[in-house]
Amino acid sequence: MYNYLKQRLKHAIRFRHKRGFGVHSPFVFDLITNVIKEKAEYYDFQVVEAQGRIRDKERKLCRMLFRLVDYFSYREIVFLGIENPWVTRYLGAVASDMRLLDGGGNCPDGEFSGKAGGEREKADMLFLGRNLEGVWNAEWDNMLRRNVDGPLCVVVKDIYKRPLNARLWRQMRKECTVSIDMMWYGILFWNKKLQKGKYNMII
Repeated sequence: MYNYLKQRLKHAIRFRHKRGFGVHSPFVFDLITNVIKEKAEYYDFQVVEAQGRIRDKERKLCRMLFRLVDYFSYREIVFLGIENPWVTRYLGAVASDMRLLDGGGNCPDGEFSGKAGGEREKADMLFLGRNLEGVWNAEWDNMLRRNVDGPLCVVVKDIYKRPLNARLWRQMRKECTVSIDMMWYGILFWNKKLQKGKYNMII
């Protein structure tokens, strides 16, 4: 608990890229202004949210992920350790040809297209949820190694609250091209065409 509070304080002091100020990377500035801080309402949001009640914090994350996937036209997304079915509902609404693949975890109500194939898998985005223990293994680590040149996006939840998530976040942040620390979760990009950088912000 002490470490978590310490990280929150450190993050609050460092977080300075809220609206793109101080960002020299065109890619990250564009990402902040047109995806992360974008407030446009999509019709798909109303359709998905009519399925039940969702907490404000989860809705904010899912809407941002929807915009991220839509903006970059991601169509192959692998989920590991996911426990909340809402993220699959939102991302499934992005496009009719979306493939949401279950890589393992506890999400009985998740709306998946099929099972992911571990080390052999090729994906546009990897979503790492809360229940990674027993799911993350050498196959997934090898998958990342094969995609170091990108393009690949990885979203990690609970990057300061859960030990395995925190360890993977720290490891991946050293290795990726661009990382964005949002305190509750992080976004990482592997793409050799981008300028390297680490950013902190809160949506």
